[in-house]
Amino acid sequence: MVSREPKYEQRGTMSMSMTGTRVAAGLLLAGLVGWAPGALAASAESGDGGFPDSTLAGVYELALENDLTLAQARAQYRAGMEERKLARAALLPQIQGGYGYTESDTESSSVFVVGDLEIDNVSQQDVETDSWTASLRQPLFDMPAWFRFKQGVELSRQAEATFTVAQQQLILRSVRAYFEVLRAATNLKASRAQESALKAQLEQVQQRFEVGMVAITDVHEAQAGYDLAVAQRISDEGQLGIARELLSVLTGRSHGELWILDEEFPVVNPDPSGSDEWVRFAQENNFDIKVAEHARDAAQRGARAAASEHLPSVDLSLSYTDSSSDINREDLIAGTETDFPSDEERGVVALNLTVPIFTGGLTSASRRQAAARYDGQIANFQGTVRTVTQETRASHIQVLSDVARTKARAQAVTSTQSALEAAEVGYSVGTRNVVDVLRAQQEYFSAVRDYENSIIDYVIDLAGLKRLAGTLAPEDVYELNRWLVKPPDPTLSGNDGGN
Repeated sequence: MVSREPKYEQRGTMSMSMTGTRVAAGLLLAGLVGWAPGALAASAESGDGGFPDSTLAGVYELALENDLTLAQARAQYRAGMEERKLARAALLPQIQGGYGYTESDTESSSVFVVGDLEIDNVSQQDVETDSWTASLRQPLFDMPAWFRFKQGVELSRQAEATFTVAQQQLILRSVRAYFEVLRAATNLKASRAQESALKAQLEQVQQRFEVGMVAITDVHEAQAGYDLAVAQRISDEGQLGIARELLSVLTGRSHGELWILDEEFPVVNPDPSGSDEWVRFAQENNFDIKVAEHARDAAQRGARAAASEHLPSVDLSLSYTDSSSDINREDLIAGTETDFPSDEERGVVALNLTVPIFTGGLTSASRRQAAARYDGQIANFQGTVRTVTQETRASHIQVLSDVARTKARAQAVTSTQSALEAAEVGYSVGTRNVVDVLRAQQEYFSAVRDYENSIIDYVIDLAGLKRLAGTLAPEDVYELNRWLVKPPDPTLSGNDGGN
């Protein structure tokens, strides 16, 4: 069965448009068209570096260089890729060479008795020996070593899949950290606009109170609303500073003014819209599942290796020795000296059969242990598939909810803005009181906040859905980066409660 990769609607085929909704204060962030998924291994067309660190692409490239979590994962990946080679070594020839040199001096004395005559004899012997050796051992039949090699292959594949998970997690963390700064900054924008509006409202009420047009209770109501807006603005400044610090942890440096989403692009539903297709694709391509699958297969190879330990093994061994020696014997009394040089070459070919007979219960215990670990990895694999399935369905539902919620909140911005204008007109002619105006202002700015936050939720949740489906790639970062523009004012700069 050929799986169809989930795609997103491209510009010109958008299922929903929201460009008609505007907020007078210029607070609206626009939506996105879908990002075209790409292979993680491929390099992005526009991802050759040089992006400002105030853009998402710049943040991602800095994170690639400076994120310590990815650095740790990269080191573990390099170590894991050696598992295949380590296990393969037991199947390849083992060649060794050696050289030895010895030198010994021996001096001896003896007494010969001939009648009443004693003759002292002193002799000295020097021996020099050097030898060269070479040996080769080639396993011919070793089932445990073969299955351990297959296990090493799976462990290397697991390391590769684990590193891919870390790469995708970095993309997701970059998107989340970047847009959490935008969320905090736009919330700060809304709170500042609300504070400014309530301050103007308070000044107007005070002026009307001074000329006797309203009661003191209206002044107190307006003052309370303004004080709450100031407190909210202070809180949002703190949240912006925290979000900036979290972004700095990811990239290793401070960031100033961040680019924002262009207003011209609407939020759209993912295509296909059905969750079953997303689940099917996730089950085939999700890298968490691939990690668990390779871990299961590695445990299965390990269990077969342990079960093969009782089998005999056969290996071929070759050895060659070339040695030479020189024996020099000198008889000091007789005044004679004799040399005995010798050379020897020896080659040995052996076929060795090893049969394990009794290992004290080690073989049986190892077999049971490996089988239990294999059972555990089977359960882990099945649990991972279930978890990814559930998370993919939930993430797909969340993205659809984000799209619908964004549309509803855009309408809420329009309606609350109209309600606010009506309340202000009614207050000026005396048909509405200040409480009605304050409530309308609160509802309007809350609607603005909710709308902008729903767009940011959509961006983050869409990236999460793509990660679960196994398609999240650097190309998605650069594609999303194309929808970013410089902010029209310095509200998002580093001076606003940031670093």
